Amino acid sequence: MVFNFFNAFIINLAIIVSVTLGLYFFSLKYSLKNKQLDDEFLLVSKHLEMSTVAKIFSGVFIGVMAFIISKNGIPVGDYRPVDVRYLPVYFSVYYGSPLIGLITTVTLTLFKCIDYLINQGTPTEFFHNIIITYFILGISILIYRKNLSPRKGTFLCLLLTLVVRATVLMIAFFPHIDFLFFYKMGINFSIFSALFLFTGWLIHRAISISEGIHVYRTSAVFDSLTGLYNKEYFYFFLDLAYNQAIREEKTFALAIIDVDDFKQINDTYGHLVGDKVLSEISTILKNNLKPESIMRNCRIGGDEFAVVFKHGEYDTDSFFQGVFEQLNELISESACQKKVTLSVGLVEFQPDSSQPSNQTVQDLFNLVDETLYEAKKSGKNQLIKKELPIHTLKK
Repeated sequence: MVFNFFNAFIINLAIIVSVTLGLYFFSLKYSLKNKQLDDEFLLVSKHLEMSTVAKIFSGVFIGVMAFIISKNGIPVGDYRPVDVRYLPVYFSVYYGSPLIGLITTVTLTLFKCIDYLINQGTPTEFFHNIIITYFILGISILIYRKNLSPRKGTFLCLLLTLVVRATVLMIAFFPHIDFLFFYKMGINFSIFSALFLFTGWLIHRAISISEGIHVYRTSAVFDSLTGLYNKEYFYFFLDLAYNQAIREEKTFALAIIDVDDFKQINDTYGHLVGDKVLSEISTILKNNLKPESIMRNCRIGGDEFAVVFKHGEYDTDSFFQGVFEQLNELISESACQKKVTLSVGLVEFQPDSSQPSNQTVQDLFNLVDETLYEAKKSGKNQLIKKELPIHTLKK
């Protein structure tokens, strides 16, 4: 008997945790699809983006799993098994979205009604199935909207669920309420609460650990202010693009971007405004990346950015045309009355396999930096572009 209890407890726990974490990390992966970040660097966030179709399919799947949970209740002696089918409803909303929770609820209640029809369920079971499940959905959406912490959200949902379930049961069994009724209900609620709290804690710990790993990994990869790749990874991407271009005889390009008169912005409006300008410029660079892009945006200095255009299909002219067009729209005039402009040095390298290549990555960077200097010297607020075979660079 004890073995059956723990076996069912662990099975229910495993299903709920695996489904919730699967939903969370699937939505996380989906959210990264249209971002600049590479898939291997997880950006942890609570409310994530998914398409409507993906949410519907996720809700149906979770609803089916919740129904399976309902068919594998936790046995407690001769009493009614403890049914924790409602937990996936809450977690599908909290770590997914209200739409996922709604589809989960509809799927679960529909399957349970069919099950009751086949197995001649009582009116109380039908009523309990609809009222409690949709009540938990409503509470879950409220917690989601209020953006409560995992601990507060779990405790609030559990407390309200127990109150409503107790009320419904006492109304349904009013003529037969006695000490044994309260004893059975106490055991059922205790096991239900233990599984709910332990599941919530386990899921939160797993996501917190993922969050910590993300912070540890990204602190050495991304610039904290702009979210772009830092200088160390810029050289990594440049070296990778250069070596692949040499090996595969493909074109690649490098651009260095400098904010014109940035020191004047800092001196006049303060460093907070300067940071805001840099952050908004990084947003412009990100906005001009296509979902399938293999370009890399980097911050390589105080007010210097770089874009590595790896070999493939891209249009550097179109990219920077979009950057210049959006510049005036995103820079906040209330924060900085001065017009913000950029100078850009861009070089497209054309590998030539007829001669050995002996240049270094630093040589490539220096050449593009010289092109940027030309743009600054000849009036700023412009792009100067060159096309060169990389074997002509001197070591």
